[in-house]
Amino acid sequence: MNALAILDHSFGETYAKRLGVAPWSGALPGPKVEEWRFTPLRALAKVPFVPAPVDAAIGSIPGNVPTIPGAARLVLVNGAYRKDLSDANLGKGVEISQGKVPAKEGSSLVALNAAYAPASLAVHVSGAAKKIIHIISIGAAASTPAALHPRITVTAENGSAITLVESHVGLPGQAYFSNPVTSITVGEGASVRRYVSVDETNEAFHLATTLVKVSGGGHFEAFHLGLGGALTRQEIRIALTGENAEVRLNGAYALSGHSHHDFTTVMDHQVPHCSSSQVFKGVAGGESRGVYQGRIHVARDAQKTDARQLHKALFLSRGPQIDCKPELEIYADDVQCAHGATTGEIDPNHMFYLAARGIDPDTARRLLIEGFLAESMDDISELAVREQFGAALTAWLARYGTAQP
Repeated sequence: MNALAILDHSFGETYAKRLGVAPWSGALPGPKVEEWRFTPLRALAKVPFVPAPVDAAIGSIPGNVPTIPGAARLVLVNGAYRKDLSDANLGKGVEISQGKVPAKEGSSLVALNAAYAPASLAVHVSGAAKKIIHIISIGAAASTPAALHPRITVTAENGSAITLVESHVGLPGQAYFSNPVTSITVGEGASVRRYVSVDETNEAFHLATTLVKVSGGGHFEAFHLGLGGALTRQEIRIALTGENAEVRLNGAYALSGHSHHDFTTVMDHQVPHCSSSQVFKGVAGGESRGVYQGRIHVARDAQKTDARQLHKALFLSRGPQIDCKPELEIYADDVQCAHGATTGEIDPNHMFYLAARGIDPDTARRLLIEGFLAESMDDISELAVREQFGAALTAWLARYGTAQP
């Protein structure tokens, strides 16, 4: 048995039979695994998923996919690259290819992806990309619950630069399980900006893994937004492997109903003179549950490290639950590291202030919630993406943001 506890011994074997391939030898993480303590997968293991059809009859991109001005689109349907829905011209310095998914040890979900992903979509950057690359992953379930395993690999050569946007959306229908894995290598002096939006259906399970390596002098900026899905987890693991590497990792979630969203981050400072910052914010209403787990690891030789993380959450009603677990694991002595976490309800004094100026309660709540979440987006360098993500939050608030305590 591997380090991850087995939740359902038969999951890999049963799923492999439906797929017609050799069984996956891993295991779903169970409640005894510390990193999964707040996100149980019992409901996932009970659903009889079949492989999602890679030839799903989708002739156009769904209307709920955002439009990024000037961006080139790469479209995946059920994990398979769809050339007919994608843009041919990606701009100078950017090339794509398809290949076998690398067999790589790691978490059980990465192993599951490696076993069943139809192919790997590789994005190779050799210069300063002029266009934003918008990767759209569409989950299209059939008449029975389906599982899809998108795999994306991004390699930014030394001195190159690229901006990536990922949109994960689903079509209404049966429950489906999306298990995307994205691997990013940031070369020396390279710059990668990546902005991820997860807006799945209420029947969807979305368990995403991001693995990043940042070389010396490299810059990695990311923002993750979570707005939908029955159970969503965005796990981001970043290794700073070269001196003077810099990482900014921010995110936001907005939950309603019985949604569950888990942000789990690991910032691994392996060498000296690197910096990282994290700011995550969330709002939760209904009977939802938000989770933030952030671990900063500073190796013994990683002197002069500057690493910070912050999580703030706002309750929109009395029913939701927020679990927060910031961690510092420091083995060097000449460092600056800090973490913080706060939760609370909307300040009645702020409501009174707005009411005194003639603003009705529902509008006042939306303004306060929007302002609270918008702060986490201030570090999005790409203006078009910041505006689009802000619009998505505004639309969510128009639907759910007036929940009363």
